[in-house]
Formats: sequence, C-alpha cells, structure tokens
Amino acid sequence: MPTGYTAELMEKGMDFKSFVLRCSRAFGALIMMRDAPMDAPVPKKFAPSDYHLKALTEAQKKHEMLSVMTYDEQIAFGQTEKDEVVKRAYERRGRDKIQNERLSEMQSQVMAWNPPTADHEGLKNFMLDQIKTSMNDLGNIEKKIEAAEIKSPMAFYIASVSSALWDIKYHTEENRTEIERAASRTEWVRDLYKSIGANRISQL
Repeated sequence: MPTGYTAELMEKGMDFKSFVLRCSRAFGALIMMRDAPMDAPVPKKFAPSDYHLKALTEAQKKHEMLSVMTYDEQIAFGQTEKDEVVKRAYERRGRDKIQNERLSEMQSQVMAWNPPTADHEGLKNFMLDQIKTSMNDLGNIEKKIEAAEIKSPMAFYIASVSSALWDIKYHTEENRTEIERAASRTEWVRDLYKSIGANRISQL
C-alpha cells in the first residue's frame, strides 16, 4: 500500500534525489514539514523565528521605561497595576460564581434523574463527576483578591521590574537557542543536499 512518501514513486516513478528529499521531511531538521504538502520544496536555509527577538525588545523597552521613573511615578504605576489586578480578580470571581450556579443547577437536575436502566447509571455518575470536576474554587480567587488588596503599589512596581528582567533573560537565551537551532537545521539540510549531489532546491 502506498504512503504519502511512496505514492508518486509507485504511480509515476521518481529519481533518487527526489525520493530522498521527500522522505527527509520526516526526519531531523525537516520534521516540521511532515504534514506539509508533498510538493512543497525542501529549503536549503532556515531563518530563525523572530518571536523571542521581538519579545526581548519589548521587555527591554519596558524595563527602561520603569527604570527612569521617579518615586511618585513608581507609586502611580504600581497603583494602576494594583487596580487592574484587583478589577480582573473581582471580574473572575463574578464569572466563577455564575458558572458554579449553572453547574449546581444542572447537578440538581442530574441527581433527580432516574436512569432508565442499570446500564445508564454509569452515565449519571459520569455527568456528576464532570460537574464536580468543573466547579470553580471560589476560595482560591478570594485569596487572590485579598492578597492583591493588601499588596502595596510599590510592591506591584517592583514585581513589574522583576518580571521585565526575567523576560529579558529568558528571551535572550531563547533567541540565542533559536538562532543556533536554525543554523543547525540549515547545516543538516545542506549536508543532505551535498550527499545526493543536489546543488539547488528541488521541487518535490
């Protein structure tokens, strides 16, 4: 039975280089092409993703902005952050309560339901388990609200600075890794092309 890699070989014939390149997408540097169309070309060079580079730039800008703030600006910034966190927590609590009420209402209906046969008891138990698992922990969100309300504006400012520094470190390392990964993938494919005597990208 033909596979996606052998179908054209079996039906129309295919030269060795094309078959190697087609199969290569299931390995190493080309694994991300496994689900790509079979006629997609195998590239000779990979450019690193700019995701971490962009995130690094944003983190650096944020840290620079925070670093030049006066004390009053730090307090104002922290108060704004605090207000936003508290607001989101209260909104989350409201949503959680509504969801729990809906779940509790359904739980009552399921509990009152008499399954038609003993074979349906498992369904009833499953429904109750799903409801129980889905219940929101209101105690947890209450703790988050309390913690946010007693936390000082300066503490929020300091946390933002720490977060920016963490992001800078993380995205610097990840960007370096991404560059190295792209270089390694490029070398892997170039070695493959060289081994089969292919000097240009082949359309498979």
